[in-house]
Order: sequence, then C-alpha cells, then structure tokens
Amino acid sequence: MLATPIQIYIVDDEPSVRAAYARLVRSAKMEPRTFCNVEEFLTTEVSDENACVVSDIKMPGSSGLALPGLLEKAGRHLPVIFTTAHDTPETRDTAQRAGAAGFFRKPVDGQALLDAIEWALSKPPNVSVVH
Repeated sequence: MLATPIQIYIVDDEPSVRAAYARLVRSAKMEPRTFCNVEEFLTTEVSDENACVVSDIKMPGSSGLALPGLLEKAGRHLPVIFTTAHDTPETRDTAQRAGAAGFFRKPVDGQALLDAIEWALSKPPNVSVVH
C-alpha cells in the first residue's frame, strides 16, 4: 500500500508567492495546492491527513491569523505555518496565540520552510515553533 502523499496547502494572495512555494514543495516531493485567500481554502474540500497549511497573514478578506481558529471550530486538525512581510512582535505574539506551527518573515528561506513543514507534520496539533 502506498503512503498518503504529503499535501501542502498554500494560501497567499500573491500569485508569484504561491507559484514559488509550490515549486519549492514540489522539489521536496510534496504535493502543493494553492489558494488565493482564506475563504477559498475553507470552501474547498481538502484532506487533513498528512497535510500542512502555509499561509500569508495579511490578505484581502479574512486574515491568515484567523485560519487556525476557523479550522479548529470546524473540527479540522491541520498545522498552519505563517509567512508575512509585516513582521512585528505583536504579529508574532498573535500568531503564537492562534496556534501557529511556525512563523517566517518574507522573503522566506526555502530550506527553513521545508524543515518547518516536516517538523509540523511530525508533531501533535497545537505545538508551536514561533520564536
């Protein structure tokens, strides 16, 4: 029996960022799916098994910071790693309180993001690596 492929759900309003992250995770033999905002992601049927979300924070519509709470409210268990160009201590604190599995300032180091994805997939839900 084949193992379930690792699915990485990329939520970002910038097409170039979505494309870059998709290339990155594909290079690590993971399967990317891209979404332009939180609402599009939440209304698309996706599997929680062997999956992780990489989400921007500041986007039109709902903030990426709302995503962990919305997933939890829906009974979903997906680790969420945040990326942002607007890195402040307050944003990091809010991300950690929201249950972030990771937090990166853009531009993101590709290997560090892949390492965070692998770490997030290996940990139980609600374990954070926000520093």
